Amino acid sequence: MSCVQNLASFVCRSAYEDLSETAREQLKIRVLDSLGCAVGALDGEPVRIIRRYLAEFEPQGKCTLIGGGSAPPDSAAFYNGALVRYLDFNDAYLAKGETCHPSDNLAAILTGAEHADRTGRDVMAALAVAYQVQCRLSDVAPVRDRGFDHTTGAPIRLRPGFRRFSDSTKLEQPMPLLSAAPRLCIMYSICGWMPGARSAREVMWLSSNTRMTTSSGSNIGPTQIVS
Repeated sequence: MSCVQNLASFVCRSAYEDLSETAREQLKIRVLDSLGCAVGALDGEPVRIIRRYLAEFEPQGKCTLIGGGSAPPDSAAFYNGALVRYLDFNDAYLAKGETCHPSDNLAAILTGAEHADRTGRDVMAALAVAYQVQCRLSDVAPVRDRGFDHTTGAPIRLRPGFRRFSDSTKLEQPMPLLSAAPRLCIMYSICGWMPGARSAREVMWLSSNTRMTTSSGSNIGPTQIVS
């Protein structure tokens, strides 16, 4: 199988039951840490600007905003992601070639789970997959030396996480979750390096649309990506 197919296979077979007690405890710690960062950022000027924008243009939606209120899923992921990331105190993974912040995945994962009416176990499994994919990519495929920010890979790690919110268990089903990732990565590569706090929010905002894209029946698979 190709690298993308191996990744899809791993995502498809991963489940909450695969997580050790230690892994579950560590994930919970990181969720609490990220929420603490979010609460601490509620009064940040950029965060308040985003909140004013949502109040004016997108005042209603199904998904919860940290600190109160609701918004459509893409906007909720954007706002909550800004909260988690703004203070730059969230977790970090120190790979040999670059440093990444795996909790950048949390806002979009929470939004996707809420939109799909999933459980806390689904959130944990999705977050674990996103963490694993991001950290492994940082180990074996760092991009910083090539002039790109580590957030360039956000669509690749978030789409496998969103696989947990799909009703299908077929191997073909997680493939669409990966299909748009290269296009998003290319777009951010063309834009050049951007400060992590900004690019992470913007990539999560785009990646959060994967739940709706998949629900609409997209069937593009990995062979179209790499061909």
